Amino acid sequence: MYLVIGATEMVGAHLTCAMLRQGLSVRVAKAKGDDPAYIKHVLSFYTADYEGQFNEIEWADIDYDDITSLQDAMQGVCTVFCCKIPNLLHGRSINDNVLEIKNILNAAQESDLKGLVYLSSYRALGEEPDDKEVNEQSQRNPKGKYIKFDIVHYLCEMEVRRAMEEGLNASILAPTVVLGPGNWISDTSHLFPETAQRRYFTYGVTGFVGVNDVVKCLMSLARKKIYGEKFIANSQNMSFLTLFNIIAQKMSLPAPTKLASKWIIRLYKFCHGFKSIFTGRRPIVNVPYIDSVTHYRLYDGSKSVNRLIAAYETIDSVVDTIAGIYKKEQEK
Repeated sequence: MYLVIGATEMVGAHLTCAMLRQGLSVRVAKAKGDDPAYIKHVLSFYTADYEGQFNEIEWADIDYDDITSLQDAMQGVCTVFCCKIPNLLHGRSINDNVLEIKNILNAAQESDLKGLVYLSSYRALGEEPDDKEVNEQSQRNPKGKYIKFDIVHYLCEMEVRRAMEEGLNASILAPTVVLGPGNWISDTSHLFPETAQRRYFTYGVTGFVGVNDVVKCLMSLARKKIYGEKFIANSQNMSFLTLFNIIAQKMSLPAPTKLASKWIIRLYKFCHGFKSIFTGRRPIVNVPYIDSVTHYRLYDGSKSVNRLIAAYETIDSVVDTIAGIYKKEQEK
């Protein structure tokens, strides 16, 4: 039995669906505000029997502030996949998020688990000069200026490292920007329906990876029982301009032609933030997103290729698959 925490976020949902399709027993931790329909939607991308597979999920109601509920969810589980994404909206502080991860880890330390795989983020990685790729050994500048999203990812990861030192069998996967099909209005899947209206681009460069490759890395860590290590999941480093051009090509739509100024980016952020008030969903165009599209950072995924995954799918292929799924959904 595998337990997935954060299964109603993109990576957690695709991980859950991948395990269901392989016939594995999956328990999903359901906290207040989680939307199980997201998992069913993702399942529909890959199988006609999504209703049947969805019904095979075992559900465990949890409260991140209640360690007992977390321990109960871990009973009879061999591996926990913690794919929970920090939430800094609606009065949620950095400390609130760190405490939730700490409670998950404390519950894991008190449970009879074989291992825990933690999904971190490239936001928690160290730094390198612009012409050098960031790797797992890159050091974080203690005097650097970091946005809250960077800080919360870093502090949560430090809790995982603390638990490792105390004896918990755990590993860390830090993907770069994850591309995959989702609900089309949040996470990076929103890039596809917005293609028709996209007129502006930026010169920011970062790493990108397909969600299914991230899932393969997570499952490989559990299967190979790799503990006490951290891996970067990255397929390719490319500019957002290149990414937008690929998406436009796959969607058979015009590519963006205007360079976005700072005020255009800020206006875009404001509009998405305002929309989130009514949708109740985390705005994808937020401070971390803007930081990514305007900065130049390169990432080295060679360690994960050598140890976890034979090869990463190209971003061109990833985008082609996502565009195909989106088009098919629009035809229904």
